[in-house]
Amino acid sequence: MRDWDWDWDGMAEANRGKLLRLLVGLLGLLGSGPMVKRVVWRKILARLVPMESAVRRLIFVLARDLDLPPARGGGGPGGKGGGAARGMAFVLVDRMRAVDPASPHCPRGREPRVSFLGEDVPRGGVPEPSDDDLLDAAALRRRLDALEKALANLPAQARRLVRWQQRNARARATGRWRRVHPFRAGRPPGYRERRPGEAHGVLADCHDLAIRCLAMLEQGRA
Repeated sequence: MRDWDWDWDGMAEANRGKLLRLLVGLLGLLGSGPMVKRVVWRKILARLVPMESAVRRLIFVLARDLDLPPARGGGGPGGKGGGAARGMAFVLVDRMRAVDPASPHCPRGREPRVSFLGEDVPRGGVPEPSDDDLLDAAALRRRLDALEKALANLPAQARRLVRWQQRNARARATGRWRRVHPFRAGRPPGYRERRPGEAHGVLADCHDLAIRCLAMLEQGRA
C-alpha cells in the first residue's frame, strides 16, 4: 500500500487512544498534592517527555492537508496566543539540541561530585539528592494539563501548527532563518533504545508515522 492510501487519521486516532490511557496513569501517579517525591517526579518525567514528542508527531500528521487562509499575529509554538490565558498551551515543536563544543561549562546536573572518606556532603556543600525529597509538582501538573488539552482536541492543535508554519514561511521569504519542521532531526526527545517502556513504544510508532507523512509531502512537492 502506498503512503497516499494510508488511513492517516485512523492511525493517529489509534495512537491518541493509547496516549490517553497512558496519561490517566500519569495523573494517578502524580496525585493531587502540591508536592511529589523525587522518585515519582522522575518516573513521570521519563514517560511524559516521549508522550509529548508522540503528540507533536500526531499533530503534524493531522496538519498535512489543512489549508487555512493566511493570518498575521498570534503566539509562537509554545502558545502565547489564544490558549495562554487559560493555562499553559501545548508546545508544538521539539526543543533543539544545545550543543556548543567551545563552551567550558558542564551541563547543569552533571557536575562531578567529589567526596572524602568520612564526609556525608560532597565538596562544595551540595547534599546528595534523595528519592524521598519533596519537589514542587506545579510544573509537571501544567505540562500534564497542556498534554491532556492537546489530546482532547488534536485538530485545533493542527491548526495552530499550520499557523506556525505560515509564519515561518513568511519569515523565510524575507531572508530570516526559521525552522522548517516542528520536530528535530535524528532521535526525538524522550526516545529510548534500551529498555523502552510503553510510552517509548507509542513514540516510535508516531515518529515512524510522521516521517512517512513528511516523505509523502516532500514527494508531492517534487
